[in-house]
Amino acid sequence: MSSPLGNGTSLFGDYEFDISQFNFQDHSSNVPFVRITCTIIIVLVLVTVALRIVARLKYVHKIFFDDVLIIFAALFTVALAAACIVSTTHGLGQHIWVLPLLDVLEKLKSIILDLYICQILYACAIALTKLAIISSYFRFVPDQKFHTCMYVTMFPVVGLWITGVFVTFFQCLPYYGAWDFTVERKCIDYIAYLYASSAVNVITDIALCVLPLPYFWRLDMSRKQRIILCMLLGGGASACILGVTRIGFLHNLHALDITYESAPCLILSVSECSLGIISVSIPAIRPLARQLFPTAMRGVTSPSSRARTQQIRLSSVSPSGDRVPMHTDDKQKVSVSYGSSRS
Repeated sequence: MSSPLGNGTSLFGDYEFDISQFNFQDHSSNVPFVRITCTIIIVLVLVTVALRIVARLKYVHKIFFDDVLIIFAALFTVALAAACIVSTTHGLGQHIWVLPLLDVLEKLKSIILDLYICQILYACAIALTKLAIISSYFRFVPDQKFHTCMYVTMFPVVGLWITGVFVTFFQCLPYYGAWDFTVERKCIDYIAYLYASSAVNVITDIALCVLPLPYFWRLDMSRKQRIILCMLLGGGASACILGVTRIGFLHNLHALDITYESAPCLILSVSECSLGIISVSIPAIRPLARQLFPTAMRGVTSPSSRARTQQIRLSSVSPSGDRVPMHTDDKQKVSVSYGSSRS
């Protein structure tokens, strides 16, 4: 570092920074952790979404709107993870006092610009993931009251998406003052905005996990299928926990050692988006998993469910093997026998 001052500050050119809290003996690095974690996340997200689309085309022969949303969410999540990896070449994951002294200011500018870009990518990725979840709920749950609840939940999700991009882009005037602290600028308290938006984000996470439970539990399915469904919702709950944990690390963005302290917050952001994508894609991948791993997936479909499926197939096939049209009364009987039990 350049010549220390007696009051615990140091000069970088014409700028003073408080270095009293710096531990110059600490040469630890988060670079391997960032690179390995983000690489694993990129692979998992790409493989999961690819399997989801293959399963849709192979078994349903159709791509739904939530599939399209998940594809875009995956693209933004992969871009976010890739941006984190690229940021390690600018100093992300290293302590600021380890960086070369001559270009430390430029390194700081690059890191802050990377955080600027990552926040925009995160806002897009998390919003698209939640909209994909809501879109899939619309298909699975026909209840109008539930649809109304999802529309209400959708408003803050879309609102956070729009405001997240807008506020991040214009947090400083001129806009490049967000990362170039050498120019005259006027900025809002962006960290305070992140606290507020993250709190709303967690509330929408909780809503998406809790609101479907009463409707899913009334569906006609085996106990094992219910357990699987609860595990999937548990994946969404895990994403919610990551969101809460992320709030606890936001204060690190105020630190002068931002090159090192911001790494956990970025990893939590990438993990939150990827976990949501993977959790919501598991149900779509199940048919493909049953074909690829029949032994492991044996028993997922209950005997009663298979019996109902066989009953429907037999009712619409003649002894000769030809399909015969079903009358209205017959269809009603089949729908009752296949649907939920009625007292």
